[in-house]
Amino acid sequence: MPQASKHTYLRTHEISGQVLRFRLAAEDARLREQAAASKAGRAAKTLVKEGSLRITQVALRKGTPLQAHQVAGAVSLQVQRGRLRLTTAGGALDLGPGELVALDAGVAHAALALSDCVILITMAMQ
Repeated sequence: MPQASKHTYLRTHEISGQVLRFRLAAEDARLREQAAASKAGRAAKTLVKEGSLRITQVALRKGTPLQAHQVAGAVSLQVQRGRLRLTTAGGALDLGPGELVALDAGVAHAALALSDCVILITMAMQ
């Protein structure tokens, strides 16, 4: 990753660079606190924004939906904590900790937090 396109997040968090390291458990705890206090029932933090790569950690309170949408590039969703229902035209998948789903570019999907959960989303933007 080229150093020339270095970005920062709120001046406290680098989101691009040659090597980035994250303590996901600490990020998880902060995001869960923010989601609990949020009227929308969710909180997110972009961890990496480098070229076409985006990695975002998202905390959702039980019952919080992510409305149907699609992304131009491929997407993966990894459940780190809790349970999430992911729905596509092909049906619904109930996912738990440690499960990962990859979606091809343009696949419409929606999600619902079946319990308080934290997910890691990786996108290849086009």
